[in-house]
Amino acid sequence: MKEIERLQDNLLLIRRAAGWTAEEFGDRIGVTRQTINNLEAKRNKLNKTQYIAMRAVLDAEMMESPEDTEILKCLLDVLIDHPENYKAEDREALLAKANMLTPSILAGTTTRKEVSKELIGAAGALGIAASLFPMIGAGAVIAGGTSAWLIKALSKKKD
Repeated sequence: MKEIERLQDNLLLIRRAAGWTAEEFGDRIGVTRQTINNLEAKRNKLNKTQYIAMRAVLDAEMMESPEDTEILKCLLDVLIDHPENYKAEDREALLAKANMLTPSILAGTTTRKEVSKELIGAAGALGIAASLFPMIGAGAVIAGGTSAWLIKALSKKKD
């Protein structure tokens, strides 16, 4: 599943965007800080079980705090779930902006809500936000309240 590779490629950014240290993220999914660090450094390969745990924790966070997790929704859609829907140069510009902004969340110099607002503004300037509005408003949930990423992860089809 290419989404697993893409999540691992962007794991540090996603974790920072959530505002979690490696230890906090590890605690949320039931692994150690060292496991998170090894996954981020690509010393270990992210497996399907870890992917599902991470996505479930991220989904729960987005449902619990929708007002300040737009950044997560945006990054997950553009970088992990549907990168093919966006121009490569727009993805790269968004990635660069996000990598510049997200460390300030963990440093405590800004809030996740402020970074989300700025990043969504940057996405709008790139023309990315227009395609995100249905996803941001409704969430990536399909029939029965199940997330599309979960159905894809659990399917037996290889891609």
